[in-house]
Amino acid sequence: MTRILFMIVFAVLAFAPELNAAAAVPEPLPEELRLLSKKGIDSIYAVDLPEAKKNFELAVQKYPDHPFPRFGIAMTKWAELEYLEDESNPKLAEEYGALTDQAIDTAKSWLKKHPADANAYMCLGGMYGLRARLAVMQHRWIKAYFDGKKAISNTRKSLKTDPEVYDAYLGLGMYEYYAGTLPSVIKILAKLFLSGDAKQGVEYIKLCKEKGYFNSLAAELLLIEIYTEPGNQFRGPDIAVKWSAELRKIYPHHPQMHFVQIVSLFENKQYEETRKEAFEYLKRVQDGLPAYRRNYLPRIFSAIGSTYLVEKNYDEAFNYFRKAAATLKEDPKAHPARWAVWALVKGGNVWDLKGNREKAVELYKEARAYKDEWGFYESIDRYLKKPFSELELPGSLPPP
Repeated sequence: MTRILFMIVFAVLAFAPELNAAAAVPEPLPEELRLLSKKGIDSIYAVDLPEAKKNFELAVQKYPDHPFPRFGIAMTKWAELEYLEDESNPKLAEEYGALTDQAIDTAKSWLKKHPADANAYMCLGGMYGLRARLAVMQHRWIKAYFDGKKAISNTRKSLKTDPEVYDAYLGLGMYEYYAGTLPSVIKILAKLFLSGDAKQGVEYIKLCKEKGYFNSLAAELLLIEIYTEPGNQFRGPDIAVKWSAELRKIYPHHPQMHFVQIVSLFENKQYEETRKEAFEYLKRVQDGLPAYRRNYLPRIFSAIGSTYLVEKNYDEAFNYFRKAAATLKEDPKAHPARWAVWALVKGGNVWDLKGNREKAVELYKEARAYKDEWGFYESIDRYLKKPFSELELPGSLPPP
């Protein structure tokens, strides 16, 4: 869904060690750096990445040794990979990884001289989170675990140093929530005997939403993610619909916020409203509105197809899944888009529902021929063994 949330989500899927940090008077964040960082982060949320980069580069010039500016530059590169390329550009992933490594080195050096800087610990935790997220994308689970362990350790150090660094409660809340909902999140890490209190995690995230300075919006988006997750004990899609509508008023021309609303409406079973917003999104892409990029076509075609699928209008559903998958053929040299590959799977689901197992298997195999960069194989293999059935509708709108 709102994949900006996952900047540090997987960072916190790790064992949280006890702290031995000595109590000290917290070191404040310089006000100028605080304001520049806020401008940069707000620009990322607004998908104005040149403006974000400008603010963080200015911060590097003024505060070259502080970790915040370099963390911001790494986050900007992540946003480019996540928002503009939908996690489908390996070159950007490499650049993002290198910037994150550089930011971590800067933070380590800073904390040797400033051991009472709670914001710097929070920053370091977030950077390990970014690196863990990259490892998860690449299915390097052990590296994701160890970077995640460092992420939550530094997040706890931040709060130990200053309990009023409310932005750090986002990371702590993520740890408690995701560790508390294993193994459904990522089964391979369940073997590491993680434990967490999901309810407490949600409360921490709410605290960040209410009092966070940098991460309030991220916390709100994460709560929307939680409230729209199928089968979730905290599920509240009606709240997600309300919040996402409010965000659309604040960000009326923001494709990511627009898609958050589309997913929220779908999960609240407002399928006609979902389709209405999806067609408006499609029109904006086709009209070339700024930020509504052509490479978003697979996701919006798939969203429209999903509304028809849940209404059992299988012909229209397949028509839009076919359009999404067709984008894979437009530029053979381009890296495949994950929504387009997933559209092949959804097309196979339609053929299963129509009783044509041969065509369904053909599409599943076509999807499986692509490198599994997004964790699709588990679902595809399940459908290869057993046909998709109406009992599995409506399912989740985004890919797994």
